[in-house]
Amino acid sequence: MATLLIKSLLAYIIPFTGDEALFYTWATFPDIGYYDHPPMIGWLLALIMKFSASEYALRLPALIFPYIVGAVMYNLLKVLDINRARWAVILFLVSPLNMLNILVTTDTPLFLFVSLSAVCFYQGLHLNQRISLILAGVFLGGAFLSKYFSVLLIIAYGVYVLLYQRNRRGLAALALVAACTIPFVLLNVYYNYTHAWSNIMFNVFNRNHEMGSFTPGNFFVYLGQLLFLLTPFTMYCLFRPGKAVRHVAAAESLRRYYLVLCYVPLGILALLSFTKSIGMHWPLAFLPFAFILTIFHFHAATFRKVVLLVAICTFTVNSLIAYIVMNPPAKLTQSKLYQQALFYWKPRAVADLLTPYTKDYILTTESYSKSAVLYYYTGQYVSIFGPGSFHARHDDMYTDFRHFDQQNIAIVRTAPPDMNKYLPYFQTVSVTEIKLENTSLYLIQGSAFRYDVYRELVLRPIKNTYYQLPVWLPTPGNYFTNKYFAEE
Repeated sequence: MATLLIKSLLAYIIPFTGDEALFYTWATFPDIGYYDHPPMIGWLLALIMKFSASEYALRLPALIFPYIVGAVMYNLLKVLDINRARWAVILFLVSPLNMLNILVTTDTPLFLFVSLSAVCFYQGLHLNQRISLILAGVFLGGAFLSKYFSVLLIIAYGVYVLLYQRNRRGLAALALVAACTIPFVLLNVYYNYTHAWSNIMFNVFNRNHEMGSFTPGNFFVYLGQLLFLLTPFTMYCLFRPGKAVRHVAAAESLRRYYLVLCYVPLGILALLSFTKSIGMHWPLAFLPFAFILTIFHFHAATFRKVVLLVAICTFTVNSLIAYIVMNPPAKLTQSKLYQQALFYWKPRAVADLLTPYTKDYILTTESYSKSAVLYYYTGQYVSIFGPGSFHARHDDMYTDFRHFDQQNIAIVRTAPPDMNKYLPYFQTVSVTEIKLENTSLYLIQGSAFRYDVYRELVLRPIKNTYYQLPVWLPTPGNYFTNKYFAEE
């Protein structure tokens, strides 16, 4: 209850981030897929929005799912040692993995479905329960429709079966799980086939131009992220010799199972880190397995000490964040960093300042995150003007610049604009500086938008950069080129 209350406070007071607002956009346009990721988080938020669209309500999955995972952990471990099972769950709940998990991301449903699939696969494999194997496949399918990192879990299943269950029962169990996952995969394939393989283009090509160069520094950053999420106390104790648990026949098989499920995904990400920067959220879904393993290393006395140290750290950090959000120090509000972030720090105030302009102008920004945030706080869809980036391409599905021809467009910026950059696209261009506390927003107001010029100078380079599909990806059509370059 203490951890939930502290998390709830942060979820209530922290404004929506750009990514969260993007997922809100997904929820307002329900579909079987989205430009850069599978649809699960959009579906979850669309369901919640039937009741409420407040920041706190939309963050409920991030708040609640770790407690479901904790219940699964406890039910799994209590047969080994009920007291230490309680401590393992408490350690998980006071860790940064739970205490700082308040934002809605695509990892939120992945976090839940990976844990549920893992425990069902273990029960199905070792207790010979076919229904558990079917559920493991269904939950794995839910994980796949959450994020493609779910593939790491099926790889871990395969490694475990090859190492410890290399027999007919093990292979049959793996085949049944795969068969139950296939319908979810086919749904995703169908979406990509009918939407220019947008997930493939985003995750394989458009976002990986820098991948390939050997960068060992990323590996140490990745290790630092794991150290932060698991805490040094937990990491140190995990590398100590194991402590005997009450003798149960399943104890050793359980330990080996979660060792594989923990180390295989984290090991793959570690290898990947040498050529690509690993986001802190990437390993989240597999870290609960590390807390399950603590029961094999900690005595109750060790658990008490580690839980106390971790709780002091995380409660302090969360309290400090809450204090800064509610009462930002004067030095912080005067800093350049705060002024640059004010758009996201006080998005409702920004929305209130911009709403009067929506009567005469189509409101846009040059950033997917700014557009998504303004959409959430103004209630009116905000398009992306200009080339944007590979992150901004989901807007290509919703915005049709042909309909903006000869209309007035306002572009919101947080930095002073170069007016010459916008002159080709409008008959006249002016800029209005809008004061917000001790910083400024800049509203570029363009009249009589010239679609033909925009098509050649902006949309054509977008087509050549982001929508050049490999010949081996068949598609019945490309939503972007069909819309703007159908004659070609």
